Amino acid sequence: MSDDISKCDVILKAMVAMAGADGHLDTREVGLIQEIYEDCTGKTLPADAIARAARQNAEEDFREALAALSPSLDLTTKDEILCAAYRVLLADNRVAGEERKELHDMAKALHISEIHLSALLEELAASLHQ
Repeated sequence: MSDDISKCDVILKAMVAMAGADGHLDTREVGLIQEIYEDCTGKTLPADAIARAARQNAEEDFREALAALSPSLDLTTKDEILCAAYRVLLADNRVAGEERKELHDMAKALHISEIHLSALLEELAASLHQ
């Protein structure tokens, strides 16, 4: 995980996993994923790349992959992954139980405590409402 591309790929997969947690990817979620990815990389992300990431997530257990990567990620990167996923979770203005569980499962895979996750989400929620 030394280069930005792979970090952004992990963030992309986390966002796609979150968007798909409630069973479908809607256009607002796809648009937000593209926007966050562009913020992260400075590159535009075609919709078919999101579909490809969704297929990859379905083929491999994303959380297992995340857990395997966890030791090589610093806390800032882990926070970025969770923040990006949370922003996607908020895209449709409702938080489904499956989405909340997905976020907590991602945090667990990244070895992030519930306390840290709660503080991170509070901070993010406050910054999004400014």
